[in-house]
Amino acid sequence: ISDIPDKYNNIDFRIHVKKVSEGPLASKLSGYFYINNIIFNFKAVAFGRIGGQNINIKISETKYNHIKKMGMDPEVIIGLVQKKIIEGDMIFDEKNLKAREAME
Repeated sequence: ISDIPDKYNNIDFRIHVKKVSEGPLASKLSGYFYINNIIFNFKAVAFGRIGGQNINIKISETKYNHIKKMGMDPEVIIGLVQKKIIEGDMIFDEKNLKAREAME
């Protein structure tokens, strides 16, 4: 994502992954992230492996509109969350982390 306005650079995203279902070509994730202490749930499909080449995140229309009401562009927010997940900048719930380690 290029030319991100400064107001987006200062957001402290805390991205939590609650559930991961890994497949041979793609993984399904569910989790949540915070903006200003407001929780935004998401579902995602990660192509390749988690932290892989591409991820597609979906949030509810209600939360999408809530981001708009906060004065932000939801597409920029979703893009930033996707980028952080691709880079591996996320927190796995402890239960899921143990399950993930057992699979490796």
